[in-house]
Amino acid sequence: MADGVKELCSGLRAGFRRLDKPMFLLVLAAVCFGFVVQYSEMSAGFITRRSMITQIGAGVIGIVGMLLISELDYRQLAAGWRLHLPVTLGLTLLTFTSLPFVYRPEGSDDSAWLRLGIFSIQPGELLKFSFILTLAWHLDRLEDRVNHPPALLLLCLHGAAPCVLIFLQGDMGSALIFFLIFVSMVFVSRLSWKYLALGAGCAAALTPVVWFLLPDYLKNRFLVLGDLENASLKEAYQQLMGRRILGSGMSFGKGLFSDEFTYVYAIENDLVMAHIGQALGFVGAAGALLLLTVICGKILLTARSSREGLGNSICTGVFAMIFFQSALNIGMVLGLLPVIGVTLPYFSQGGSSLVVSCLSAGLVLSVSASDQKRRTRRRNG
Repeated sequence: MADGVKELCSGLRAGFRRLDKPMFLLVLAAVCFGFVVQYSEMSAGFITRRSMITQIGAGVIGIVGMLLISELDYRQLAAGWRLHLPVTLGLTLLTFTSLPFVYRPEGSDDSAWLRLGIFSIQPGELLKFSFILTLAWHLDRLEDRVNHPPALLLLCLHGAAPCVLIFLQGDMGSALIFFLIFVSMVFVSRLSWKYLALGAGCAAALTPVVWFLLPDYLKNRFLVLGDLENASLKEAYQQLMGRRILGSGMSFGKGLFSDEFTYVYAIENDLVMAHIGQALGFVGAAGALLLLTVICGKILLTARSSREGLGNSICTGVFAMIFFQSALNIGMVLGLLPVIGVTLPYFSQGGSSLVVSCLSAGLVLSVSASDQKRRTRRRNG
């Protein structure tokens, strides 16, 4: 018994030594900052106490999961796609059924949620985690054959499957994130420039088709971007208010618990940066943006230091997810992009998004830990 405890303690100490502490602390800081922002919104009556408790629970699960994944071999996680992909894909497919636990939250554009008892999950978020691992595994298996037409066709089908599935679900924002993750991971896989140019041409050619398939309310969200102040369409109101709320905090904000806050729909998730701006001002919003930027930079450094293509691909996928979600979300608040339901990683209200953002950071920690082991063996060898 004593030997077992000693072995466990030894393993924990070794894991702590391998842990990429700057990356862990950055993510922990982002999660805690998100809690503070959500608590401010709860105090203002924008969200319920139950939503706040759910967010804290999701954050705790995410942090614990991140530490657990950091101790696992990312190669085994990628090779074990047969275990996690059927679960995440199966849950996503359930949203297309009329089962009683499939539901659409009030004001949402799509039925992309499952209510399981007192909890609800968004399977599309969980699918991002599996997609990054499976695509990285696919790219690693291809090795130098990525530019062979048959292999490239299968790779494109791999990337198109979740994009089309989520688009048909009605979640345009998540579908776009899947697409950008795919493009980013393929871009760093030594794909020939001629195929990249061909892909860009095909994407441009398909743009009218995608536009035709969009529902009218989404088309209107694009049409109002040119002049939010004078737009007569109701779709302009949310973004116009979000932008005004963002700037209402001036330099240092009204304070986290002010009684002068202004509410607009989805200020707890899609437009959470607007609340950060009114509560903490330009300084607080810039600080939040800087924190996300440093996290993205740290992920890229881990990708660059990885000596294996698999680790590099995984980190690239995680970077793309966090970077593009952040860019699209902030673009929505500034009125530069339409509101398409993209959360701000770590800060927005939403348990599924928070858990997946933390678990994905765990993959980066796993890659970093593996590199640390390699360097240790090299020193000792």
